Formats: sequence, C-alpha cells, structure tokens
Amino acid sequence: MTRRDRLRIQMSHDVRAIAREIITNEGVEALTLAEIARGVGVTPAALYRHFKDGLPEIVSRVAEDVVDDLVQELQSAVDSYPADNFAMRMIAPVRALRSWAITHQPEFNLLFGTPSAAAGDAHGELTSAWVRRLAAIWGPTFVQLWTERGFPVHAEDEMDPRLRQQMLDYGADTGVDLPPGAMAVMLSCWRSLYGQIALEVFGHFAPLFSDQEPMFELLMQDLVRSMGLGDQYQPPTR
Repeated sequence: MTRRDRLRIQMSHDVRAIAREIITNEGVEALTLAEIARGVGVTPAALYRHFKDGLPEIVSRVAEDVVDDLVQELQSAVDSYPADNFAMRMIAPVRALRSWAITHQPEFNLLFGTPSAAAGDAHGELTSAWVRRLAAIWGPTFVQLWTERGFPVHAEDEMDPRLRQQMLDYGADTGVDLPPGAMAVMLSCWRSLYGQIALEVFGHFAPLFSDQEPMFELLMQDLVRSMGLGDQYQPPTR
C-alpha cells in the first residue's frame, strides 16, 4: 500500500468519525460539509476528492458504520442463547435494539426517522440496506423455527395477492427462505416491536408512562406465545 493510499484511507476514516460525532451530538440536520471540513482540518472542496457525491455520500458511509456496529451488537445478543431457544433468540436482539435506540437517539433517527435533507436521495438506499442487514439478524431464527416446529400462519390462498407477492419479493431480496405466510408473521412481529420502540424513543408515551419496559416486555411475550414459544420466554435480568 502506497503512502497516498494510506492517507486516503485515513482521510475517509477521519471524515466519517467527525460526521458521526456531529450527528451524535447535534443530529443529522446539523451536518454540513463546512462543519465536517472544519473538524477534519481541510476545505469543503477537498472533501469531494474523497466523497465525490458530497454530503449524501458521507451520510451514507456514516450510516454504514452505525449499522455495522449495531448489527454486531444485535448478533451478539442472538448468539448468547442456544440455537433451540427460539423465543430468546428473537427477543434478545430486540431488547438490545431498544437499549441502543434509547441511548443513541440521533443515530436511531438517522436510520429509522424522517428522511433527512443531508442524506438526500441516498436515504432510500440507506434504509433498504439496513432492512437487508436486519433480515440477517432475525431471519435465520424464523427459518429454523419454521423448519423444525412451524407456527400458525395464514394460508397462501387466503392472502391478498399483493401481500403474497410482496412477501415473495422480500424473500428474494433478503435471502430469507420462508413461505409467504411465515414471512408475513416475521415482518408483522418486527413491525409491532419497531413501533413500540419508536413510540418510546420519540417520546409519544411520555409522560403517561415513565417506565415503558413492562409494556415492551408484554408485547414480546404476546408475540412469542402466538408462535407457541411462551415457555421459552425469560424476563430481563436486573
């Protein structure tokens, strides 16, 4: 590797680190090329030599860094339970996601919140990439559960044809090998859990509920019971 290559890699690292710091401290809408350049010690124009698409590309690279860290944390939570404990391999990463979201709200907002002007057209690609990574966390557990034990699903001929096709498309895109009915169950679980987390993170229940963990745990118990896994549920340790 040449000295120029090392400098290029270091510059890319420094830019992403500064941009992530700004997002963490001030939110993604505070992110500008001028602020990043000031933090790195270069001119805004110089950033285009490393990120030709400017600010949206920097936001995308930062989002990738955030997702990499988060996925590693979620996967560690999954792996902390044995392969046959399906309920806890579903629940553990959701608990980890909730904890992360509460303590990393600006980064949660970058990935899951309203599309930001700083991300521009890149926000759609950012979201799609994150959804694929998310499928790799929960998908294998649902596939194994479906293969070994099964769980209640709607018959395919009872599904709206549009929904059935969307489930097939999602499976083809993410590599999660489930029939449409089982896929719909997996995504319905995720929709419910994400909705609960988002309501808490964005303060929609405050100040009515100062401690929202009991409601969160009740939802998870209901979901795993609906799949016949209620006996595997373990309450969070204190």
